[in-house]
Amino acid sequence: MICLVLGLFAGLFQSAWSGANERTFVAIKPDGVQRHLVGEIIRRFERKGLQLVGMKLLQASEELLKEHYIALRDRPFYSRLVKYMSSGPVVAMVWQGLDVVKTVRTMIGETNPAESRPGTIRGDFCIEVSKESGLSGHEEEGRRPLSPFLGTRAPRELL
Repeated sequence: MICLVLGLFAGLFQSAWSGANERTFVAIKPDGVQRHLVGEIIRRFERKGLQLVGMKLLQASEELLKEHYIALRDRPFYSRLVKYMSSGPVVAMVWQGLDVVKTVRTMIGETNPAESRPGTIRGDFCIEVSKESGLSGHEEEGRRPLSPFLGTRAPRELL
């Protein structure tokens, strides 16, 4: 009886929790992998209550990176970014949770590490602007399809 009541109660408030199934893509860049920050970054997201639903360690090809960063192709740093991101392994992850795009963006910090607060991933771990340990775009980027890093497979198939 209690389970039924709780089920009905949860159903009534499901619309208020519509962001609970929101997903976003996060990548730990080559310097973060090299500096052994993967566990700490994952731990921070898990402590915040986010759910890791897919993860893959890969060496990103320039072709994949050009597809992923297509919106930045006209920026002066584009070729350096593609070269850097292909310089070592990347950990590609999909996280799920309530308002996950906004939450992850806040936890990662400002794009410029010098402007990131202590306690954020960039504020604590970034050494220079071109070598950031975490990656998450603004909300529109977080809502786009989760490939090309993860391919066409469902996130849970990557574990």
